[in-house]
Amino acid sequence: MTRKEASMPPSALPYTYCNAKRLKNGVRQYWRFRRDGTDCPLPGNPATDTAAMRKYAELIDRANAVAETAAGPGRHSFEWLANQYRASAEFNQLAPATQLDYGKVLDRLLLPALGPERFDCINRAAIKLVRDSVLASGKSARTANKVKQVASLLYSWADDEELLPAGFANPGRALKKLKGKATPIEIWSAEEIALFLSRCDAPMKTAVLLALHTGQRASDVVAMQWSDCLGNMIRVRQNKTDEPLVIPCHPVLAAHLKQIRTRFAGPILRMADGKPTNANALASAIYRAIGKIDGMPRRSMHGLRYAAAGNLAQAGCTVSQVSAIIGHRTYQMAMKYAAQRADAEAAIARLGSQA
Repeated sequence: MTRKEASMPPSALPYTYCNAKRLKNGVRQYWRFRRDGTDCPLPGNPATDTAAMRKYAELIDRANAVAETAAGPGRHSFEWLANQYRASAEFNQLAPATQLDYGKVLDRLLLPALGPERFDCINRAAIKLVRDSVLASGKSARTANKVKQVASLLYSWADDEELLPAGFANPGRALKKLKGKATPIEIWSAEEIALFLSRCDAPMKTAVLLALHTGQRASDVVAMQWSDCLGNMIRVRQNKTDEPLVIPCHPVLAAHLKQIRTRFAGPILRMADGKPTNANALASAIYRAIGKIDGMPRRSMHGLRYAAAGNLAQAGCTVSQVSAIIGHRTYQMAMKYAAQRADAEAAIARLGSQA
């Protein structure tokens, strides 16, 4: 018969223990590694046996990694700083879409490269390296420039919170933006709008009319509520700027809203299944609907905003009036593209008259 003797005290090596069993041929020792829920046998005495030493080192490394993960990022790591920023009042006051955008830049671009590094040791060269690697991976210059933008915002916030050493230079601020290839936004023509409205389903018609006659972004169109329609006015609080607007309701839009209105409150725009949607899903739905219409060129929600600017200007609205509704920069771009189209049409007309 064999009997198990009491466990021996821990050995000199941390987390190792030895149990002894008295066998017929003598006493045999059994070594184990125990730490934070891990309990594994060792092939021998880790102080003298080579195989046991290797196994012990492997288990120590694994346990340390688990402990570090459980403890979270270190107090001075870039990941810790990013987490502090995301928990801040400043970040949480941003529009939901902006929070999502910044979060993606942190999670997908910055943290994989800089997460464990000390944030007070990251310099301009490090941010530039991340930005350039994003561009080299095939991403656009616009995406690569977001590395600089978010890093600069993060370190500006950290400076305000006095988390940086005195005199620490913001590593993102001095970095120059990459120049990307500008993609012109095509404005919807009156003929294109009429074609789309004659062939699309009811939800897409509502979306296009709201965008066309209010000049708002997709994120604002999907957020419009029936309670925002007061008489011949529509109230909008822009998602991006948090700016409140009161926009006159165009007669065409007013007639359409009257036709589709039900006794239910909530979002004006609902998809075919009766459910609300979001900005990305709406943009995708518009894109798919355009693709199903023969003779309809590819257009975007941005193009509808520019068309709205042109319509307002043609209706006699002043620059300040149009800018108050759609934004000064959008107005400038809309006028630029509208002028280009007008010049092209005039040139073709002149060629036709000379034929």
